[in-house]
Amino acid sequence: MADGLLYDEDFFAWTQEQAKLLRRGSAAANQLDFDLIAEEIEDLGKSELHAVQSLCEHIIEHLLKLEYTGLDEPAHHWRQEITEWRIQVEKKETRSIIAKLDLPARYRAALRMLRYFERDVPGLMGRVPAKCPYSLDQILGSGDEDWFPPAR
Repeated sequence: MADGLLYDEDFFAWTQEQAKLLRRGSAAANQLDFDLIAEEIEDLGKSELHAVQSLCEHIIEHLLKLEYTGLDEPAHHWRQEITEWRIQVEKKETRSIIAKLDLPARYRAALRMLRYFERDVPGLMGRVPAKCPYSLDQILGSGDEDWFPPAR
């Protein structure tokens, strides 16, 4: 899509497409290093993907804290952070990034972060499910109203 529409709608997909197109081009015409340019473009897209993956991991970790720690005091702060991270995801999310999120991997990373919190909440990890209890829509939130799990 040479008109820039894909760039505006889905930056990650654009970076991947441009990298493929550059690799097909001929370097003889102007001495450009197409492979390095393609690599940089891919890296830009991967950076966006990794940022959204990281934000989702933090959101999941905080959703788990809200639901399974039983702590009231930091809950308001956790909700604020979740909302901030969801807004950041909204700015970066595209169809192709969402398709590559790999929710089970994001959940495993969130559990790794949550383990450090067990010192403050003994038995926490025993209460947390082995598989992610949240849908992608719940993690990302939808519209103007943020969803949060009830405390257990």
